Amino acid sequence: MRLRELFLYEAKSKPASTDDSMEKYGRPFNHPEHFVFFKGAAGTLEALNHFKEIVEEKAGKTTVRRKWDGNPQVYWGREVKNGPLILVGHNQWSRGVKSDNPHAVYDFIVNQSGKTKTPEDFEKRKQFATNFSNLYPLFDAATPKDFVGFVYADNLFGVEPDRPKTLAEPTEDYPGGVWEFSPNPLSNTTYHVDAQSDLGIRISKAHVMVVGHAEFSHFGANEKEQVPKDNFDEFNSTPGLIVQGPIYTAEAPAIDAGPVDKLIEYVDQHGAVIDSFLNSLPDADKNGVFYPFFNAMSNQHANKEIDFNSLSGQDFEAWMLKKGISAPKQAHIIAMVKAHPGGLDAIFHLIKEIRNMKDTVDAAIKQQPRKEIWDTHGEGHVRYAQKHHKYGNIKIVPTTWAPGKKPVGAPQ
Repeated sequence: MRLRELFLYEAKSKPASTDDSMEKYGRPFNHPEHFVFFKGAAGTLEALNHFKEIVEEKAGKTTVRRKWDGNPQVYWGREVKNGPLILVGHNQWSRGVKSDNPHAVYDFIVNQSGKTKTPEDFEKRKQFATNFSNLYPLFDAATPKDFVGFVYADNLFGVEPDRPKTLAEPTEDYPGGVWEFSPNPLSNTTYHVDAQSDLGIRISKAHVMVVGHAEFSHFGANEKEQVPKDNFDEFNSTPGLIVQGPIYTAEAPAIDAGPVDKLIEYVDQHGAVIDSFLNSLPDADKNGVFYPFFNAMSNQHANKEIDFNSLSGQDFEAWMLKKGISAPKQAHIIAMVKAHPGGLDAIFHLIKEIRNMKDTVDAAIKQQPRKEIWDTHGEGHVRYAQKHHKYGNIKIVPTTWAPGKKPVGAPQ
């Protein structure tokens, strides 16, 4: 095994030693452009180096994997060999409350998840609790008795009756039809599988399908402690449950790395003023002001309400006023913008260019051969932080993707 191949293999199986301060920023997977205001010049350079590394990867040794838009999340595992299965949803996992039988799963969802607003909402919650607790015997039967540890996955079908797998009509390319499932009611992402493929035949017999992501050493671990997991075959011994593993890109995206090098030069030129500006602000502003602003603008761009590339500091000031950011905070931020001329403009420029780079990478990946499962209006891809990275995992979401749309069918 060559040194680079060894590095990539180890990077897939071990978490990066990330900067502890990243715990308070964003999410376990951040948009790379957000590294600009989270971590200034150093964060920007790491984001850009992600793209340089992606372009240089070898076929069969890639580290970019599909980002799935499943719902809801499922966490399960055993604390000791031959111990009872523990299965919970995201809320229960984050609160550290264990359930080792179907009744306990149901009870937490119905009675320990906060109050519902209306009697109708309570009935919906009880129905969801029934559906989710029914997962327990399926996962218990599929999880080896000697398995120790915890894994998590996103549901693709089988939990919500109103979001089932459906078989599309046969076509010339797919004479047996195509299985389709749209698990997230808040997005327009739909997954497709040839019904005559090996996986399609398994889907015809399965009650539930989830896609696995990572594992944890202990119950209730912070999401940023997850270790990417590549193989979920050990959970696929029963016909009723499919645990799909991650899908990596076949090869490096065929793109020109020249624009990345130019952006690295730009950071060398403007990094000092960026850092001076960001260091003049309370650290909480990164998550409390900049993060919601750029998220909101991204969603508006995806919904064709604005052109993100036309945004300026004036739009930022107008947003702060509209959102009711406190007058003293607004005044301080505006004063620091004036005190560090060019800093905010440089941040805007880098964020726009990194967003454009994401779209370039996403478009190149879409030109690669179709996988056994393909998607329409997918959420893009993710990359776990490699061992030499400090600022965590990234997600390469196309700038045209936004939550809150209706699912669409596969193109014929």
